[in-house]
Amino acid sequence: MFGILGAQKIPAGFNLDYLGLLIELVCGVLIFLGLFTRVAAFIASGEMAVAYFMVHAKSAFFPIQNHGELAVIYCFVALFIACRGAGKFGIDRS
Repeated sequence: MFGILGAQKIPAGFNLDYLGLLIELVCGVLIFLGLFTRVAAFIASGEMAVAYFMVHAKSAFFPIQNHGELAVIYCFVALFIACRGAGKFGIDRS
């Protein structure tokens, strides 16, 4: 997103790549800190579900066939965090 460590910088603007990176960055930081954890994890889960169906499910439905395993596991881990909450080390502790 920022073009560090040899990565290509994504230009800011309204496209789906930049929007996905922005959602992952903001929600990832919020989940890490434990601040608004349930909402951030739910949004991140939905973003990963959309990413799976827009990118991976075009070639085949099952993740093992279309190499979408990481998108599916991130979706369900974020959904678990959304249901479970921040835990005892989170800032909001709900």
